[in-house]
Amino acid sequence: MERILVAGGTGLAGRDVVAEALRRGYQVRVLSRNIPTPDQQAFRHGAEYVRADVVSGEGLSQALSGVDVVIDTLDGRTGKARKFLSTGAANLTAAAAGAGVKRAVLLSIVNVDQGPLAYYRAKAAQERAYSDSATNTVIVRAAQFHNLVAGIACAASKARLFISLRGVSFQPIATTDVARALLDVATTAELPDGGMVTVGGPDVIPMREAAEACREHAGGKGRIVTVPVPGSVGRFFREGRMLTPGDPFGTVKFKDWLELQPR
Repeated sequence: MERILVAGGTGLAGRDVVAEALRRGYQVRVLSRNIPTPDQQAFRHGAEYVRADVVSGEGLSQALSGVDVVIDTLDGRTGKARKFLSTGAANLTAAAAGAGVKRAVLLSIVNVDQGPLAYYRAKAAQERAYSDSATNTVIVRAAQFHNLVAGIACAASKARLFISLRGVSFQPIATTDVARALLDVATTAELPDGGMVTVGGPDVIPMREAAEACREHAGGKGRIVTVPVPGSVGRFFREGRMLTPGDPFGTVKFKDWLELQPR
């Protein structure tokens, strides 16, 4: 039985990767700087948790011992964390190559190399570290998660205001679907052409529609406020460069996902 190491397996996407790998019968080891306790949301029964730091390298060799495949869901949205994404990726893939890991898979974002945001630039640098690695690597670029779209639309919901970004549509995908894509790529016999796979949700939805769904989920009361997104970021979104309509891998629609969330 193969052993899969999930780096960042206590995070939003990582938790679902761990759950999906366990469901498929794999041995799962989770690499994290902070190990969750069994009563915490991040904990998944049946997984092995090890403490390691991809930036300093502390604990990496032990964490990778006996591992066949690495799935990297590590993220860094704050300025300090963003700076270390590429360093962590380089350290993790180098250690994986040294440990004889057969494949390393990175979770990234659709057209991340075209995005004007500092976060996108950091993720693009993380991708380059994987592409330069001595081990076999695959990058899975996913569209925005349902959680992100809902987070934008519901940002002012306590004031009964629901946000729509003018001229912007999303193709949101559930993290459970992203987990399936990562496991498929990690365990298939052949590497994909170009070492990259792109996945999106089942539908492209205007931001207005997402805001309306969030309002309905919150009880149907409130006002939808349409706000512009200026500059190069707005142009990137309005041009639909974060969409991937030719790759509708996801099966969970935004409204169906929303219905499962607490009200």
